[in-house]
Amino acid sequence: MGTSSPKISVAYAQKCAHESLTGFPPRVTESYLAFAAQGDAANLDAAVLGVLNFYLATKPNVSIEQLPGTTRLIEDLGCDSLTMMDTVFMVETLFDIKLADADLTNIATLDDLRTLLRKHVHAEAKSTA
Repeated sequence: MGTSSPKISVAYAQKCAHESLTGFPPRVTESYLAFAAQGDAANLDAAVLGVLNFYLATKPNVSIEQLPGTTRLIEDLGCDSLTMMDTVFMVETLFDIKLADADLTNIATLDDLRTLLRKHVHAEAKSTA
């Protein structure tokens, strides 16, 4: 899944970035806005992982984007329920989606998170076309 039409408009993304991403690293905002403009999966990944990294109590020693996809959210990154709630809420807000609780229980690794979001954002984009 390289590029697809994002569900969110650039105008929505700009408004959301201004309202919701204040205080986030510029790379997160740039990736989010680039995804809205181009629908590139790499920018989607960077934005989502940036949001996750922002909420982690203990940051990894390297960029979260450089970690292998098999990195476990709880065991390796120390995600707790509050971190996941904050991340999910922000992602749902930014991408104007609703993630099902059943899907969330299956997220164990960075790849699981990437796959779910790519699938969900792509599916949402397809259903609105």
